[in-house]
Amino acid sequence: MTPVSKYRLGIRYGIIAGLLYIILLFCRYKFFASSPLSFGLFAVTSYLIILMMYLFTGIARKKELGGYADFREIFTSIFIAILITELVYIGFNLVYFKFVDPSFWQNFKTNTLIFLQTKHLTDEQIEQQMKSFKDMDKQTTPVNLIKGYGYSVIIDCVFGLIFAIILRKAKPAIEEISAEPRQL
Repeated sequence: MTPVSKYRLGIRYGIIAGLLYIILLFCRYKFFASSPLSFGLFAVTSYLIILMMYLFTGIARKKELGGYADFREIFTSIFIAILITELVYIGFNLVYFKFVDPSFWQNFKTNTLIFLQTKHLTDEQIEQQMKSFKDMDKQTTPVNLIKGYGYSVIIDCVFGLIFAIILRKAKPAIEEISAEPRQL
């Protein structure tokens, strides 16, 4: 039996999840930014899809190891996929907000204001909702995107830990004994 690389599967699934994230982000920014409600719902849906990719990474790693894998083996692959996926996320956002559509947040703010006005909210309620847009451009600076990378990796790792705990499966002791030749 050929040795199984600890990193190959995580890299492969990280690249796939990263490319999927690019498609989902582009769709969110291009087609769902006209309404803050649809924007938020699509963001949550996109994130759930990415979490499923992390779960599939763990399942594939367990399958690659013959159905038996410990926590560390599964989490290592998931962790690598998380690092790559979140790096692609940061890179895409940096390029998109700086070069592709630098006025995105201003347009989104305008669309949100129109949306809130159609809901017949009071001026105080609208002002309260719009306060969150004051620093949106600052949140997409490279320094803040790197901070966001760290936070995103930590949050994703919590899910990765949960997936690894659920998927781990130890080899039965009787199989281990019979599979290894005795050393005298």
